[in-house]
Amino acid sequence: MKIEGLEPDEGLLMWMPVSFAGSAGTSARGAFSLRPAKVRRDAVDAWASAADACGFPFVGGDMVMGISDQRRIHVWRPQFLLARPGHHRGWFPCGRVAQVGVTRHGAAVRMTMLIDDGTLVGVESMRSRRLRRLASLVSSHAPDR
Repeated sequence: MKIEGLEPDEGLLMWMPVSFAGSAGTSARGAFSLRPAKVRRDAVDAWASAADACGFPFVGGDMVMGISDQRRIHVWRPQFLLARPGHHRGWFPCGRVAQVGVTRHGAAVRMTMLIDDGTLVGVESMRSRRLRRLASLVSSHAPDR
């Protein structure tokens, strides 16, 4: 499978569909949420502005996130109905991630990255094991501090 946005010699170690933390209302699983739509949109906007401030690519509530063997976190729009990497939105260097943490929030699991400028960027998924593996890869590719 050809994946957009990777260099010819760049290998993808892992990818998975995720949502920006707090964006459950904009994703399919959030369709049944009891929170008002404006509250859900405001939560996404807050995460989006934090991501934008530090240069982390943002594509909306749902995205596909992956990590390459060249120490880069890639972000794609999901392909329609497939949750596979689609249009490449950009990449972020693992070297800027100071710390990575994973916590459970009800049925979802959240990975929070502390960026070197103090910004917190979080993503969430219903797939605990895969998100923990992604967090481990991001952490292992970040420089020792």
